[in-house]
Amino acid sequence: MDCQFCTEFALRERTTRIITETAAGWVLLPTVGAFTPGYCLFMPVAHLDAAADLGPGELARAAAETEEMRALIQARYGPVVLAEHGPRDGELGASCCSHCHLHLIPVPDPDAVTAAYERVGGPARRLADMTELPAAGDGSYLYLSPRPGEHHYWPSAGFARQFVRRVCADHLGVGAVFDWRDHPFTAHRERTFVALSADLGLTDAA
Repeated sequence: MDCQFCTEFALRERTTRIITETAAGWVLLPTVGAFTPGYCLFMPVAHLDAAADLGPGELARAAAETEEMRALIQARYGPVVLAEHGPRDGELGASCCSHCHLHLIPVPDPDAVTAAYERVGGPARRLADMTELPAAGDGSYLYLSPRPGEHHYWPSAGFARQFVRRVCADHLGVGAVFDWRDHPFTAHRERTFVALSADLGLTDAA
């Protein structure tokens, strides 16, 4: 399997991009294309297509660790939305790769992000929490948690690739630079790495 994330994580002891790795084998890293400081991905080291493919116990643990990462980012950068474009059975849907990755994006108004999803997909299916993802549907999906305790699900039909990036970049007034391939935002990534590493006590205070 040709997966850039798997290749990177196999060499992770030699990379400086990973902020922290959890006991469950998930890593937090500032994303390529971080159009705002604090924008990170939280993802498993082992290859997995989507969070919905985890077993119940693994998913519950991942959900709890994801909220810990959201709290870390929110403490410095303000409200953070959590989103996933979940590919299933080889169907990418709105995702641009098949290695599970959860977006953690600081935004001024999380409800505006939810409203943008609803304009495309209509009213969401409300979930009690992330652990209900496997039962929500069989195909590729979009998952959005605008705040802790609020969880939404849509089938991916009709949603563009990189949808959460398009929506959040537009919300932040930088909609023209949403695509990570063309706009890596290296300075934001470096600032985020230094700041969150310091907040975790891994480096000197930033």
